[in-house]
Amino acid sequence: MKPVNDALHQAAAPVVEVDMSRKTPLLYRLLAVAALWPALAIGQSAEPAPATEAAPATAPAGEAAPAAEAAPAAKAAPAAAEQPAAEPITYSKKGADTCLTCHDDAHVMAVFKTKHGNPNDARSPFGKGQLQCEACHGPGGAHTGKIKKGESRPPMIRFSRDSVAPVSVQNGQCLGCHEKSMAGTWHTGPHDAAKVSCASCHDSHARKDAVLSRHTQADVCYTCHADIRVQFQKPYAHPVRQGKLACSDCHTPHGTTSDKQLIKATVNQTCFECHAEKRGPYLWEHEPAVENCALCHAPHGASNPGMLTARGPVLCQTCHSQQGHPSFAYGPSGLPGGGGQPVSALALGNCMNCHSQVHGSNHPSGATLTR
Repeated sequence: MKPVNDALHQAAAPVVEVDMSRKTPLLYRLLAVAALWPALAIGQSAEPAPATEAAPATAPAGEAAPAAEAAPAAKAAPAAAEQPAAEPITYSKKGADTCLTCHDDAHVMAVFKTKHGNPNDARSPFGKGQLQCEACHGPGGAHTGKIKKGESRPPMIRFSRDSVAPVSVQNGQCLGCHEKSMAGTWHTGPHDAAKVSCASCHDSHARKDAVLSRHTQADVCYTCHADIRVQFQKPYAHPVRQGKLACSDCHTPHGTTSDKQLIKATVNQTCFECHAEKRGPYLWEHEPAVENCALCHAPHGASNPGMLTARGPVLCQTCHSQQGHPSFAYGPSGLPGGGGQPVSALALGNCMNCHSQVHGSNHPSGATLTR
């Protein structure tokens, strides 16, 4: 209002000089008001409107935003109401006693003879404070509750190859307890990648799990690896059929970073677990033996002595065919009745008749692996 006050003083100055000579207070006041009226009117029109007067103009805009936001929320409310609420997770009232009223066959009852059914082990499903059957098979409140006539009971998690429960659900129940022991291996192995369930190999209700026994483990593995069964039936094979060796002596079924799930980083290191005498080091090495045992040997079984992939000298000539001694390659025609001149090296023996130290030699004169 400071500019308005200055205008009032400037306009009043000439009027005061005129009226001072007349000395009429009432007339002075009337003339002063008449002279100042236009200035007062202009000052009032130029004065900015108070901030409080802008509130009615801005208030509707502020109210429009909540209203606009409320509209979609109001539309979404019926949609959310249409979605069924998640059923609460409930367990059976009496635990295993409830389950055993229906499931009391020999296979189910055998669980009490296993580690899973040991009530004295706090880590087992039947340990103190544990959930018993429902620790593995999931909450059974809905399964054991009342159902309407004609309705089927909600399923529990069943562990088998043909179970309707996804493999991820089945394995998730097992890994709930066993994740720590195989956290760094199971998820890196081919069994997990191929979605093989734990129950495909293990039977948690069996008193003696077949896959954990050296005598019966291979039969469990053969359910998927049928081609390996054929190899173990060959005349020269590792003693798996005799129960002296198991698949897990060489392979780690729960996963590893090694090729073919071997228990060691390489084929040779795995073989040396039993064949330590072939480890060396040797003064004169045979390169294939140092590189990979499987270059000459069939690990599961073969038709040739020593589980060799081929008989000598045919096997030797896969590397030494046209160099050194002898200077020509042997073939089937060199066998008796093969249509050609019989070759004594084929008919009577092989390269190892002379080069007996095929894995390596420490003899000072063993450069040719003959001694």
